[in-house]
Amino acid sequence: MPRIIASTCLAALIAVLAACAPAASESPRLEVTQLAEPISFYPQQTGARWEYIRDGSTLDGVRYIEMIEGPAVIDGDIWIVSHLVGGGQDVLTYRQYRPDGVFLKRQIRPGATITFDPPMREYPAPAELRVGLTWRGDTTANGRFPSAAPDLRVQSWSVEYVYTVVDRRQVSVGGRSFEVFVIDRTVRQYDTAGAIAEELSRTTWFAPNVGVVRHENDWFLVDTNFGAGDVVQ
Repeated sequence: MPRIIASTCLAALIAVLAACAPAASESPRLEVTQLAEPISFYPQQTGARWEYIRDGSTLDGVRYIEMIEGPAVIDGDIWIVSHLVGGGQDVLTYRQYRPDGVFLKRQIRPGATITFDPPMREYPAPAELRVGLTWRGDTTANGRFPSAAPDLRVQSWSVEYVYTVVDRRQVSVGGRSFEVFVIDRTVRQYDTAGAIAEELSRTTWFAPNVGVVRHENDWFLVDTNFGAGDVVQ
């Protein structure tokens, strides 16, 4: 479970160039999807898309693509859904974007659904994000594994998480320059006796109004469908 790593309902408008189906003699035409709203500090607009590649990969290598699909309802509350695909990934993530930060509720991937109760606080309020800030919390990760043996289909773990903003720096990725916050996260899983069963630490780079530039899985941002970063000359 610790490896998974991770609001108000925005009426984001999507401007789509949609043509009628081409006649048999016509070649397929380009369709362009473009955001009609500016990206927020913590991007959450429906249709926003990011493309990543692994550190050291060629630019034409496997890409990991994440897109905001829009709002969904869980237990009467509205959550914003993102969908990550590519390289064998197929993950749906449910978050809320509140005045006091970004909160992770659920992740669904083939064969597993993990729900955090209470939701994990992934980011603080925008005005609070600064070097030296630390925030932490405790949650229970409730897992459902439909294909597992009957006695393993429902599992729960006690989880503690700690985030620390360790730096703010200028980085160049994919020919573009970003000013990022470097955020370290440590997640500890506890067993039924209260002892630490597993501990995992990861680092991400987050750029305001852009999103994650370095993913915790060491993927790096190479493209978006909105203006992001300054072109390096």
